[in-house]
Amino acid sequence: MKRLIYCVILVFAFLPTITAQTEPSKPQAPAPGDEYPTGSDDDTYGFQPIRKGDQYIRVGVGIEVPLFNIGPGGIETDTNMFLGGTGLIGYSRFLTSRISLGGELAFAFNSTLGQNMYLSLPLTLKGTYEFVMRDFRFPLSVSVGGVLHSYRSRHFYGPILKPEVGAYYQYSPEWSFGLVTAWNVLPQWYDNSSDNRVGNMLDVTMNLRYHF
Repeated sequence: MKRLIYCVILVFAFLPTITAQTEPSKPQAPAPGDEYPTGSDDDTYGFQPIRKGDQYIRVGVGIEVPLFNIGPGGIETDTNMFLGGTGLIGYSRFLTSRISLGGELAFAFNSTLGQNMYLSLPLTLKGTYEFVMRDFRFPLSVSVGGVLHSYRSRHFYGPILKPEVGAYYQYSPEWSFGLVTAWNVLPQWYDNSSDNRVGNMLDVTMNLRYHF
């Protein structure tokens, strides 16, 4: 009888330990500041890869391709300009987990058929909707603003409309890099309507973003 009592006492003594070992382990929440835990499942942890209030600085360099002009007579495919270069720096802040608003300062240059240099300096306000697929980001943006054109001794200030699409890889919580393609629509309107033109340029840039 004493042996039976001792056995029952031992079973109850070790029962909590046995139960704890057989219960399935629960996922641990990421440590504070660990926004992108390696190998984790976003649904398991219930966090968003982009949060309202997140910000980033973007820099990019690439090429600018003259496409065509639209004049009084229609589309003019002969732009008299060659392949050029472009660069930019910008800042954006997320208003929601997907929508951001910011601004950019860019520059571009193209040599011309007459061996001169065409320069442009756009300053724009930019709105973006960003699609997220695990470590990849796909921003769709539209920028509007003004641009200063310079060619030889002539200068002209006009509007710019710039839709763009990008693809980024989120290397770490702080850094992402990717490729962006942007279409620059550059109206130039004059008092003499026969001189009006709408330039169309394509930018292809490599970009680096710092998130904070």
